[in-house]
Amino acid sequence: MNKKYDLVLLTLNFYPGTEATSKLLTDLIFFLSEKKLKILVISPNRLYLTPEKKLKNFEKINDNLDILRLRVPKLDKNKGFQKILLFYLFSKKIKKILKKTDYKIAFSLIPPFFTAYNALKISDKKKSKFLFLVHDLHPDTMIRRKQVKENSFIIKILKKQTHYLLKNSTKIIVIGRDQKEYISKNYNIESSKIEYIPNWSKDLYHKLKINKDIKTKYYKEGFNILYAGNIGEAQIPQLERFVLLMKKLEKLDDNINFIIVGNGRKKNRLLDLKRKNEINNIYFYDYVYNFEDYQNIMLYADCYFLPLRKESKGMSVPSKTYDYLSVGKPLISDIPIGSEIDLALKESGFGFNINNLSDDEAINKILKLKNDKNYYSLLSKNSRKTYENKYTLETSGNKYYDLIKSLL
Repeated sequence: MNKKYDLVLLTLNFYPGTEATSKLLTDLIFFLSEKKLKILVISPNRLYLTPEKKLKNFEKINDNLDILRLRVPKLDKNKGFQKILLFYLFSKKIKKILKKTDYKIAFSLIPPFFTAYNALKISDKKKSKFLFLVHDLHPDTMIRRKQVKENSFIIKILKKQTHYLLKNSTKIIVIGRDQKEYISKNYNIESSKIEYIPNWSKDLYHKLKINKDIKTKYYKEGFNILYAGNIGEAQIPQLERFVLLMKKLEKLDDNINFIIVGNGRKKNRLLDLKRKNEINNIYFYDYVYNFEDYQNIMLYADCYFLPLRKESKGMSVPSKTYDYLSVGKPLISDIPIGSEIDLALKESGFGFNINNLSDDEAINKILKLKNDKNYYSLLSKNSRKTYENKYTLETSGNKYYDLIKSLL
């Protein structure tokens, strides 16, 4: 490509994708392009969640932002071999196109595997700089969850690539302070090389169109606790515990409901758990793609549930947190002590963590949240205030902009 770019983003997830990573990267890149940075995004020509939908091979968003989409076959990311094949094919095509591209900074993350590693190698040869964004630290997180064997051939290769990325990237961006601590300690990386920039949410009240039909469809009479998001490895132990807590709550107060909106590989486990225990105050719905519907689903909840398994401490930060905070409702969390959101909870008081509480203690906290209006109001105010002060796109986007400008 003949055009010169300040920044090239290499990602599987981007506009018009609806999953969390797509929305975050789209927000960020559109924001940076408005700051007059010349940007190229290289992504696949199929949506990650719905690969049957093909996209334009090239799209010019504005004078500063181009999207080049590489052709990939229709592959299902929920099937292990197909997912790895997608990663491999995309990374192979990245190598060819990146060698021909004139850029000052390359920017990538894991997943996909292989892409960031190959991009860093090429950037080194071109004497360009490289930004490595750590949303999820792989393969460490898979090893911790015992999803893979640490001594397997492919995991050794991925571990070596991650180590190379952390050692040789110009800057590492983490979204949690626990991630920064883990990387510094376990990979012997200087703290000054690691930038902590938290994720964000768009203001879910912006251009909100009230739809009362959503309330009727998704919510019941009483106090409604919402979980909206993926139902996978990172969430399942805490979701299972909360489902069983709802069984106990049902006997004490049958006016409390748990609303689960989302899909994932572990959803059937929750459905089976509800059925086997004959729990009546839990309701399941599929993932919502329409943003206006999503806004209303969030609006009509009384509070939110945030799960994260203990093995994910230092590995990732649930991006759903910032959507919750933007609506200004309390957070009930079951997350590792000392993880990023646990630290934020203690600093800003927008909810509570039941991780180290007994079931009875957790239930009492939930009942207090429902019945004590002053307590509920305080946590709600703290939630919105925290969002406005710390977790807007403008706040985090400017941190990215300042970092990138310092490297140009």
